[in-house]
Amino acid sequence: MAVGVETVLVGLPWRVPRRRRSGPSFWAETSAGMLVPVGAAVLAVVSGPSWFGDAPAWWWYPLGATAGMVLVLLGGMNLRALVSGDLAFLYGPTPRPQALARVTTSLLSPTGEEVVFRGAYLAAPAVAAGPLGLLAAAAFVARHHIAPGANRRGSARATVTEVSAAAVLLGLTVASGSILPALVAHVVNNAPSIVFELQREHDKGGAP
Repeated sequence: MAVGVETVLVGLPWRVPRRRRSGPSFWAETSAGMLVPVGAAVLAVVSGPSWFGDAPAWWWYPLGATAGMVLVLLGGMNLRALVSGDLAFLYGPTPRPQALARVTTSLLSPTGEEVVFRGAYLAAPAVAAGPLGLLAAAAFVARHHIAPGANRRGSARATVTEVSAAAVLLGLTVASGSILPALVAHVVNNAPSIVFELQREHDKGGAP
C-alpha cells in the first residue's frame, strides 16, 4: 500500500522541466519519493528482524563494496572527470535546493530500499521467496523510472544498469542471508552521484 501511495505522489504532474522548479516544489517531490524507503528503514530499526540486524561473515562486506564499484563502472560515469571536477563543470551548476535534495535521497534511500526490495525475499515464506524476490527486483527497477522530467534514466545504458543492480543486490542478499552486503554495494554505487551533486550545487536559489 505504501509503495502504491508513493507511486501516485511521485507520478503527480510536478512542474517540469526540473531545473525551473522552486526549491520547495523540488523538495516536495523528493520527500514523496522517500516515503517508502525512510518509512521502511524506521520500521526495520524498530521491529529488528534477524535479516536486518544479523551480520554475515566479514568478507561479504568487501564483496559488496566490489559489487558496488562494478555497478558504478557499468553506469558509465567518468570517475577521473568526477575527481578532477571536470564532470561537474561540463554539466553546469544546479540550484542548491535541488542538489541537496538529490544528495539527501542518495544518502537515505539505500537502507530503506534494501529493506523493501531485498528484505521482501528474506521475510517471505520459503515457497514464496523466489517469486517475491523477482517481483521486488522488477519493482526496484520500475521505481527508478517513475519520476517525471529529464533525469537521464531513459537511456538503454541506464536501464541495463538498473536491471543489473537489481540482479546483483538480490544475488548478494540471497547468498549471504542478509541485506547488509547489498546495502554496502548500494551505498558505494550512490557515492559518486553524491560527490557529483555536491560539486554542482550553487546558492543562487534558482536555475540560471
